[in-house]
Amino acid sequence: MDKKTWPDICHDNIEKTIALFKKELPGWWYSLGECQVSCDASCAPTKLSDDMRHIPIDDRFNSGFHADVPQPSTLSDALLIVLHDALAAKAKAEGDPERERIMEDVVNAIWEKQDSKSE
Repeated sequence: MDKKTWPDICHDNIEKTIALFKKELPGWWYSLGECQVSCDASCAPTKLSDDMRHIPIDDRFNSGFHADVPQPSTLSDALLIVLHDALAAKAKAEGDPERERIMEDVVNAIWEKQDSKSE
């Protein structure tokens, strides 16, 4: 892939998204990466988070939530996907199907927006 497929917009809105992530999932770690192929994000709770108690229900609370979003994309979109995947899993583990559905709808909307960029 050439430079043209690796957009300069990868970092748009990332500060706001990080602030939202920290507010919604305190005590969680996250990581971000970008290249000409994708923008990527991963996250999981640390031992400082009560969410570690969900590991027996969903191993992603141990192994992490991950998204590889094909270019053109932003780090913000990748982090929003893992944030809302984690919030959906947390809602499911806590027996809140309505919140789980709402979080899944957010993830689906981000992926749909991404799909429309690549068409």
